Amino acid sequence: MKLIADWRRSWRWASVRLAVVAGALSGWAASDPAGFMRVVDLLPPWARPLVGIAVTLAALSARLTTKGSKFDGY
Repeated sequence: MKLIADWRRSWRWASVRLAVVAGALSGWAASDPAGFMRVVDLLPPWARPLVGIAVTLAALSARLTTKGSKFDGY
């Protein structure tokens, strides 16, 4: 394992942004479960399980996909 040379540039990575969004959503779900469920109820029943799967797959694909030059610090 190797530390990132310039960790401040890590915000450019899509996987970091997706992780922040997922964390914000889970924090909202924990702090206001009734409000979160009202929003989830707007989705069709077949799509509700797919939301978590889609966020997970998006974060994985963003992390596994290389973007930018070899000088991005990782």
